[in-house]
Amino acid sequence: MATTEQGSAILARTGAEFLAGLAADGDREIWIGGECVANPLDHPLLRTGAEAIARVYDAQHAHAEVCLAPSPDDGRLVNRTHLIPRSREDLERRRASMEVISAVTGGMMGRVPDYLNVTFACFAGASEVWARRGNERGAANLVAYQRLMRDRDLSTTHAIMNPVADRSKPETEQLGGEIALHKVGETAEGIVVRGARMLATLAPFADEISVYPGSDLRPGDEAYALAFALPMSTPGLRFICRDSFAKPTSTFDYPLSARFDEMDAVVVFDDVVVPHDRVFLDGDVVGYSEVITDSGWRGHIMHQAFTRAYVKLLFAFGLGHVMAETTGVVRFDHIQEKLGQLWNMAELTRCALVACEADSYLDDHGVWYPHDRPLMALRGEMPKWLPRAHELLQLIGGGSFMATPSEADFNSPIRGDIEKYFMAGNADAERRVRLFRLAWDYIGSDLGGRSELYERFYLSDSWRMTQLAYRTADKTAAVDLVEQFLHD
Repeated sequence: MATTEQGSAILARTGAEFLAGLAADGDREIWIGGECVANPLDHPLLRTGAEAIARVYDAQHAHAEVCLAPSPDDGRLVNRTHLIPRSREDLERRRASMEVISAVTGGMMGRVPDYLNVTFACFAGASEVWARRGNERGAANLVAYQRLMRDRDLSTTHAIMNPVADRSKPETEQLGGEIALHKVGETAEGIVVRGARMLATLAPFADEISVYPGSDLRPGDEAYALAFALPMSTPGLRFICRDSFAKPTSTFDYPLSARFDEMDAVVVFDDVVVPHDRVFLDGDVVGYSEVITDSGWRGHIMHQAFTRAYVKLLFAFGLGHVMAETTGVVRFDHIQEKLGQLWNMAELTRCALVACEADSYLDDHGVWYPHDRPLMALRGEMPKWLPRAHELLQLIGGGSFMATPSEADFNSPIRGDIEKYFMAGNADAERRVRLFRLAWDYIGSDLGGRSELYERFYLSDSWRMTQLAYRTADKTAAVDLVEQFLHD
């Protein structure tokens, strides 16, 4: 166990400790490109993602004054995002920590461990919601698991949606009810579950997988009302990955793809036994909805998600500005207008985060809640803003995206030509090429395309969230403004 210079014990993991944990847990069933991989460190298309998460863990030590805080149990230092916030200052400090972590990847990795750290801290803070209708044991299991996550500083993925083959039918009726994850039995050791869940982002680089509610259920769907957590190497767990978008050959050619493919997977549960002490919810269709709606999860997870989105928008603004400065197009009004749009999106996101903290309050569970009003507005707009940022960068960069020879070209006999003909007004050829390869990797590579799709849908689609914002909005003041002119 590490200690600070002042002698405080540190439970928060380092990157080396995280990688050592992956190496020791080498009995997984991860399928990628037709190959079964037991240890992600042994596969060239997965190893780079694991190393990126290791850098995230190292960042919390490099910025310990921001990212680490005393555990409420014994004072040992843990990642701040594991803590249940009890004051406005706790929310502000948590955001500062999440900004540091997001900056490691430029906001490109949406499922670094902070996401589920915040989720389970929220759930544990509202454990009485989980305990309703006689589920005291499940609630106690969840609280104990959150402490385990905190003290071991776990990297955790989740899979909260059921695959859908036919959207004209409820999830629980797909293929006779066999596709969606469901309980099929119980043993002395635990419950037995079968089916599939999606989408387990970060799966190859996680220590554990969690399952919790992602959609509403109906009476009669009790077998599908499940929440639990398991180690990734649990027998019967199978992870089916999409194509890898990693390009591990050169950080010159692919500065983002060579580092930050967080991978996505569908999870198959082949009669998996979930130990009783890892079950948080079993058969309560009412509770399945309430643990999301009544726990405060919405505000807390948006606080995390939009902190990461703010960093990513700031990265996009920085890319646009440096590209425009490098090629000299920054002097044109229409380019400045596009750069202004990028800055507006980043700044409005920052303002919403500040506003949600300024209006935060102590909720009924004794947890400090970030007011979700400005975050609900962002939830409808962010799936439009981030794809729009891609489009604005395309318009700012123009044809320069195509003038990008590779690292191999720089190391070939034509280097002289490249240095002469690819220079920019205030940059040599190598800097210009590196810059536009970086920007293309952000908006146009496989990873860039996946990133845009992810931003459109990972917190549900824009139209649904904009509709929800309207439905939940307080309309009183707006209606009063109108009503005053409708009467003599």
